Amino acid sequence: MLLIFSIVFYLTYQYNLDKVEKDIVQQKKNIVEETRNLIEYYDFSMRTHEQSLIQRMQDASKEIQFALTKQNAKSIDLVNLQNSLGMDPSREDIYLIDRNLKIVNTTFKPDFGLDFKKLNQTFIPFFNKIFQSKTFKEDRFGLEIKTGKIKKYSYQTSFDSKHIIELGFYSKSADDFKELLLSKIRSLDKRFEAISRVELYLGVKQIVDVSIKDPKLQKAYLKCLDLERNVTINTDNKSSRGEEFTEYIFLPVLESKLYSGYVLKLDTNDLPYQNLIDDLVLRFGIIFLLTIFILTVIVYLRSRKLTKPIQELARKTETISTENLDQTIEITGSLELDLLSKNFNSMMQKLRHSYENLEEKVVERTHELQEQKIIVEAKNHEIVESIQYARFIQQALLPLESEIQASFDENAFVYYAPKDIIAGDFFWFEKRNTVSWFAVADCTGHGVPGAMVSVLCINALVQSLSENPHSNTGELLDKVRDLVVTTLSKEDRSVKDGMDISLARFDHETNLLQWTGANNPLWIFRGEEILVTSPDKQPVGQFEGAKSFTTHEIQLEPNDWVILFSDGYADQFGGPKNKKYKYATFKEFIQAHKNKSGAELKNSLKEEFETWKGLHEQTDDVCVMGIKLI
Repeated sequence: MLLIFSIVFYLTYQYNLDKVEKDIVQQKKNIVEETRNLIEYYDFSMRTHEQSLIQRMQDASKEIQFALTKQNAKSIDLVNLQNSLGMDPSREDIYLIDRNLKIVNTTFKPDFGLDFKKLNQTFIPFFNKIFQSKTFKEDRFGLEIKTGKIKKYSYQTSFDSKHIIELGFYSKSADDFKELLLSKIRSLDKRFEAISRVELYLGVKQIVDVSIKDPKLQKAYLKCLDLERNVTINTDNKSSRGEEFTEYIFLPVLESKLYSGYVLKLDTNDLPYQNLIDDLVLRFGIIFLLTIFILTVIVYLRSRKLTKPIQELARKTETISTENLDQTIEITGSLELDLLSKNFNSMMQKLRHSYENLEEKVVERTHELQEQKIIVEAKNHEIVESIQYARFIQQALLPLESEIQASFDENAFVYYAPKDIIAGDFFWFEKRNTVSWFAVADCTGHGVPGAMVSVLCINALVQSLSENPHSNTGELLDKVRDLVVTTLSKEDRSVKDGMDISLARFDHETNLLQWTGANNPLWIFRGEEILVTSPDKQPVGQFEGAKSFTTHEIQLEPNDWVILFSDGYADQFGGPKNKKYKYATFKEFIQAHKNKSGAELKNSLKEEFETWKGLHEQTDDVCVMGIKLI
C-alpha cells in the first residue's frame, strides 16, 4: 500500500509540474490573443476618428504652402499663421523641416532645432520619400517624443520642395482611446496568476521608450523591434522565491509608415505555482503519516477482534437498526459465524452503497450547478465589458453637442437616450466652410445589431460627403444608400438592414435649408405655425421599388425651431393606461415649450419622457435634435 502511495505521489507531482509549465505558456498565448483583439478594436476606432482630421490637415497644409511662397520658412510667424487658420494652439502645431531634416521653425518651441538624422537614422528614408512624392501624406496617431501625447501627423512639401510642412494634431479622444487600451491590457495580469505585469508600447526602431529605465530591458526592447520577433530575458531576483522572466513580444502595427510596431511586455513569476507544488508535497506528507497511523490502528483493532469474536458479534447485532447503516461485523471463529458475518456485511454494504451514491449524486449535481453559475457570471461579465467598450467606440463617432452649438448658438441641443448600452439611433454633424450638415437617424434594430449598422451608416455619410461635398441632400442620401446596399450585399447573400433618417443642409450665408427624409419627417416651429415636411416613404437600404430621394428647400426665418427626431420618443409606452405617447402629443409639447432656451427645452423633453415612461421599460432608442435660428 505504501509503495502504491509513493508511485501515485510521484506521478501526481510530475503531472502538476508539467501542468504548471503548460499553464504559463497558455496564459501568455491568451494574453497575446486578447491584446491582438484589443489592438484591432483600438486601430479601428483610431482610424475612424482620424477621418474627421485628415481633410482639415490637408486644407491647412495648402494654406501654409501659399504662405511660404511669400515669406521665408525661418522667419515666417507661424503663431500668427496658426491663428489665421483657426487652429487651436493648445492642440494643433506646425513644424517646418528643411532638407537637412532639421526643424527650422515651429509653434511647438521644445522641438525647435530638432535634428531627425541624429535622433534616428530610420527617419532619413521616411522624409526623403516625402520630398520625392511632393504630395500630401498622413500617418497614424502616435506618441510625441518629448511629451508622450497622442498626436496625428501629416506631411506636405512646400511648392519649392525645400521644406516639409508637418502638422501635429493632438486629440483628447485619441488620448482616451490610448488610456482605455493600456488600462485594459494592464489589467490582464489580474486574470493570470503567472503574469505579474503587462505593458504595451508603440515603438520606432532604434528609439527606446522613455518609460524603460533598465539598460538590460532597453536592449531587449530594441532587439525585439529591430528583429521583429520575441525576446526573453531572465530578470530573476535571487533573494526572492519563484523564477522571474521578462518577455518582449512583437505585434505589427496597422498602416503606419513611421512606427515599426507594438511591443507587448510580459513579466512572469511562477511563485504561485511553486507554492502550489509545495502545498502538494505538504499534503501528501500529511496523508502519508495519517495512512501509517490509520494502518497501525487497524492492525491493533483487528487483533482485538480476533480475540473476542462472540462478544463482538453480540454487541454489533444489538446496536444495528434500520437507521444505522455504518455497522459491520468483522469476526471469525467458525464456518457459521463467517457465513453470518459475510452475508450481514454484504447486505449492509449494498444499503450503505445505495445511500452514499444518493448523497454523492446530490453533492455532484450541486457542484455542477455552482460551476455553471460561475461560468455564466464570468461570461456575462465579459460580454458587458465588451459592450461597454463598444459604447465608448460608438460615442467617439458621435459629434459633441458643443460642436453643433458652436456653429449655431447655445439654443441648439441633442436629447439622446439609448434603450440599451449601445444604440441603433445616432445623430451626425459636419461643417464645411459656410455650410452645416446635420441629421438624426434610426438604424434597423437596437443594442448590438443596431449599433453595428449605425457605425456602417455613419461611415457611409462621412465618405459620401467627402466624395460629394457640393451635392444636395437628396443626391447625398442616394450615394449613402448605394454604399449601404453594396456593403450589406455579398454574392448571393444580402442583409436587408439600413436606416430611417432626417438629413438637413443649412447655408449660414443665405439661411436656406435643404432637407431630405427617409421615413422620418421634418418639423419647423414658426410662431404659432408648425411647418411639417413629409419624407420619402422608403428607407436608406435595400427596398423594392426604390427611387431617388427628394430634396426640399425651405427659407428659414429668425426664431425658427428646426426639429429632427427618430420614432423612439413618440413610440414610448407609458402613462396611466400604458399607451404610446404619439406624434401629436410630441408636437403639442414642443409647441408649448418652444420659447425656452435649448438647454431648458432639452431638460423639459427629458423630464416629460421619464414621467410618461414611469416604471415601464424603454421601448426604443430616443434621439431628438433641435436647432433655433437667431
